[in-house]
Amino acid sequence: MFTPRMTEDPATGSATAATVALLAETSDTPDGELILRFAQGVDMGRPSLLVARVLKRAGRADSVYVGGRCVKVMQGSLFLPGAT
Repeated sequence: MFTPRMTEDPATGSATAATVALLAETSDTPDGELILRFAQGVDMGRPSLLVARVLKRAGRADSVYVGGRCVKVMQGSLFLPGAT
């Protein structure tokens, strides 16, 4: 978002995906499923909850899924002169 009011996202799915993949890779379980819940944005007054799921195969994080609900807080359009 381009606004001085909100300079930080309350929840970051890409960071959550990387974190849960790392946690799965370092766990002792060779195969299976790991499901974690991540609470973010509490200190900034915008509490968020993300749920992450990792499927492990042969000791490696094979698939990572991150989900949650969202609320639109801003919408806009950008028009460039000369663009078609």
